[in-house]
Amino acid sequence: MAEPQAQPKPQRPEIQINPEAIRQAVDARLNARLKMWMRICAHCGLCADTCHFYTAKNKDPRMVPSFKAQKLKKLFKKKGAVDQAFMDELYDTAYGECTLCRRCTLYCPFGIDMAAMVATLRGILTSQGMTPEGLKAAIQNYIETGNQMAVSEEDWVETLKWMEEELQEELPGATIPIDKVGAKMMYTVNAREPKYYPQDIQMAAKIFHVVGEDWTFPSKPGWDDTNLAMFAGDIKTASYIVKLIKEQAEALQVKRVVITE
Repeated sequence: MAEPQAQPKPQRPEIQINPEAIRQAVDARLNARLKMWMRICAHCGLCADTCHFYTAKNKDPRMVPSFKAQKLKKLFKKKGAVDQAFMDELYDTAYGECTLCRRCTLYCPFGIDMAAMVATLRGILTSQGMTPEGLKAAIQNYIETGNQMAVSEEDWVETLKWMEEELQEELPGATIPIDKVGAKMMYTVNAREPKYYPQDIQMAAKIFHVVGEDWTFPSKPGWDDTNLAMFAGDIKTASYIVKLIKEQAEALQVKRVVITE
């Protein structure tokens, strides 16, 4: 039986590489830990079998985590003097050959966080606009609406009230409190819940009602506990998302924030 033919990689659009932006992104991330990790890797290969890409691709040596992580070292040495082919190679590694699961880090005898090194690659790629379209759209939604699914404040509140009405048909007196100041906890959700699975919110409310929990939802942005910007290495937006949650927790004077993610 003939071996299946490898599918050609899709051609990505040409980008206008900004060497200065790459240098700035490198300088912002080049801390003592990264320098040490790049220097002390002994290429022992003990991380190889921990990687599902390595085992799934017939133990291709290019899938060894230490090999992938060392591409960051190459990038630092080039100091922004790179071409489209090199950036495409980094993109394939950062998004197509690593899920940042960190199993390799657990087995590295030197404690090198190779996932953090690949995550650094993602951040540098983001500085050049090289982010998967789905992540890019979600990040823009965070910036514009405070949640990844672009749920408006009006739709969010209406969804909570709708779920409360249905909840009370089964549990009279049960509520889904909104903006309750001084509640014991502020509950946050994945933005996909109000968008596609609002019953998940109702089921959580049932549990809170039965156990007598003192809780609330914020009506303002800060209720989405996902942070997809983190997966693109977009530190600025990732910090903004966390800030929204913190601001609502402080405004409502809750004792703790509970997340579903």
